[in-house]
Amino acid sequence: MPVLLVRKRAGVVGETQRTCHLVPMPDDDDRTPLALTAYCGELIHHGEAELLAQPSGMPCVGCLFRVPMPRSEH
Repeated sequence: MPVLLVRKRAGVVGETQRTCHLVPMPDDDDRTPLALTAYCGELIHHGEAELLAQPSGMPCVGCLFRVPMPRSEH
């Protein structure tokens, strides 16, 4: 399952709370979701987030523990 790297924008939360969350890719429909839910349970509302092309800053430990492991193609 594809995963997005997302963190809350500066000014939305303090700098120490701007961790890099792992978010499952939303279903492919034509609507922008009102919110994203990270694997750790963090709710990220539309307009609060910045999408990252690569990990940046401190990773969210909760997301790292809960993200599904890739399945082997056998």
